[in-house]
Amino acid sequence: MELIIHPHELTDRWIELAKELKLERLSLHPVGGMSAHETLQKLLETLEDPAFRQKIDRVRSAGIGIGYEFHALSYLLPRSLFDTHPEYFRMDAEGNRVTKGNFCFSSKEARRIICKNAVTLADKLYGSDEEYYFWLDDATRLTCHCEECKKHNFAYHQLTLMNEIAHALQKKKPNAKVCYLAYYEGVAVPDGAIRPAKGVFVEYAPFERYTKPDTFAFEGEYLQLVKDILAFFGTENSKVLEYWYDNSIYYRRAGKKLVPFTPNNEQIRADLAFYKSLGFERTSSFACSLCDEYVSLFGHPDFSAIRKAFS
Repeated sequence: MELIIHPHELTDRWIELAKELKLERLSLHPVGGMSAHETLQKLLETLEDPAFRQKIDRVRSAGIGIGYEFHALSYLLPRSLFDTHPEYFRMDAEGNRVTKGNFCFSSKEARRIICKNAVTLADKLYGSDEEYYFWLDDATRLTCHCEECKKHNFAYHQLTLMNEIAHALQKKKPNAKVCYLAYYEGVAVPDGAIRPAKGVFVEYAPFERYTKPDTFAFEGEYLQLVKDILAFFGTENSKVLEYWYDNSIYYRRAGKKLVPFTPNNEQIRADLAFYKSLGFERTSSFACSLCDEYVSLFGHPDFSAIRKAFS
């Protein structure tokens, strides 16, 4: 089992909890949204702090892997390049080149820059294992509408980029693995003649389950689509990214105030069995905004569902 928290939440309590829960991996996730490139930069600055590195060392010395999962595209392709190279950036539905979100997937030069920066970024992730989560930007409807990009679906373009990032990383790190995030438009099978490169695996994140609970359902065509995605990528290293313990959803809804959080243990237990039945090898969940301040206000959160499942 893997849990994901915000970098500033990595305290002595979380380190001890990770040991107690016998986590395979504890990952750090700078806040997403359209300012994710800024929070990623802050993370990189934090990783230069010797005291913070000591915390990471303590996690690793307990036999728990350290990972980093974040929306990286606007960091890997700086928006400042727009002034000199607008062709690197996506075209909106009205035909305008814009800096907001992702890029022109058909731009080979933009992809080259992204891959080069991904290799540099990987070296900055202190203590990381060789599994990399360089997600696209964090919003829906951020595809490019130029004539070349319109020839294929979003999934095809995302996989093209992740394949190229994997190739670039593996020149320096032969065992590097790269995540394809099945999230928003990424929940689809690529529509062109493409296959996942060596080391590229799928991470399925059913975010709409929490943002649109009245319309979301694991059934019918949608369920078949998830099965098709897993069949396309294969089950090796496949992973579900859930939001079972993600109090940051409710933190934002409450106006960035900490609020009491009660996990749905019955749902968690059922989900674990369901995802396993589909063939996913691994499960993980965000566990953000359950920090030391939260504990001082509301007490320790309930992790009994995964504690029992993985004990």
